[in-house]
This record gives sequence, C-alpha cells and structure tokens, in this order.
Amino acid sequence: MSVLTEFGSANELEALLRAAMVVKFEQSGESELLTGSPVFASAVGTVRESLIEELRTIGSAGNAQRQADWYRLSQHRHLWAVVASRAASHPRWRELDEVGRISWIETLAAPLTVDRQTFSSIQSMAEGPTTSDH
Repeated sequence: MSVLTEFGSANELEALLRAAMVVKFEQSGESELLTGSPVFASAVGTVRESLIEELRTIGSAGNAQRQADWYRLSQHRHLWAVVASRAASHPRWRELDEVGRISWIETLAAPLTVDRQTFSSIQSMAEGPTTSDH
C-alpha cells in the first residue's frame, strides 16, 4: 500500500522535521512513545529524504547538501548522550547483536542519520565505562 501526501513547499517539510526533532529529543513522558517507535522513525526518515530530494529537484543542490549534513547525528554531539542513554535502556540491549543495535540507535536518532563512526561512539557510551585490571 502506498500513501502519498503532497506538501506545498520544502519549507513545510523542513518545519515538520524540526517539529520531529523537538518531539524526539524532549525529555517529556509523552515523547517517550515516539522516541523508540520504528514507525515514527521511518516516517520522519521519509520526510527527511523527501525534503532533500525536493531541494535537489528545484535546483538547490547546495541547500540539499546542507540539509543532508544537518540531519546527521554526527553534527549534533550534544544529543549523543541522550541517544546512548536511551539505547542502553532497551530491555535487551546487552543481548542485541550489532545489526540489532544499529537498528535501535537509528530508530532513536531519527530523523537524524547515523554513520558508522557515530554508531561506534554511541555504542561505547551506551556500554558505559570499562574497567581494566592494572
């Protein structure tokens, strides 16, 4: 099933994405329902990609690249601890394999994208401090 929605402008897409950022990264109890929702993550990811594609289509490749860059978790280090804390709160975090952890962190970070290096940093933060026997 394909559901299509048409927006009046790229500005409307951007406004929706910015609202999603507020909802996802606020610490209120109500936002917790959406924070770990794969459905919401997929929806805002689709909106993000639609915005970038629309900007490219209208001939604004530079603006499209700026948006793509802005929606990278690596550009928002101030959110890393939030994502790591939420990742670690998954009831099976310690048992998840790497694919499961990547999927969970991508869900928590959406609409932001997660590159390999940022994933590794978030995963390390979620694991907590390590101790060594010296």
